[in-house]
Amino acid sequence: MEEDREKLEKVFQQLNEEEDTVLKKWYQSLIHKAILLFPLVAFGFIFLKVNTDKSILDLLSFVAVGGVFVFGGIFLNYLLLKGR
Repeated sequence: MEEDREKLEKVFQQLNEEEDTVLKKWYQSLIHKAILLFPLVAFGFIFLKVNTDKSILDLLSFVAVGGVFVFGGIFLNYLLLKGR
């Protein structure tokens, strides 16, 4: 009985340590996440500041059309390379 309890305590302690390391890694990468999100947030803010007559829907449609063009180019490149 005592051995089972010790084994369970060891497993519980290992699980807690693993969870702590996962959280530490996530918190350490917050700076990198902020650096990646900053241009997106800055673009949205500047777009809405400069174009005061536009709405968030206009911003999303502008970004969506750009995304369609980019993914269309990637898809065309894929088709051209696949034919070789």
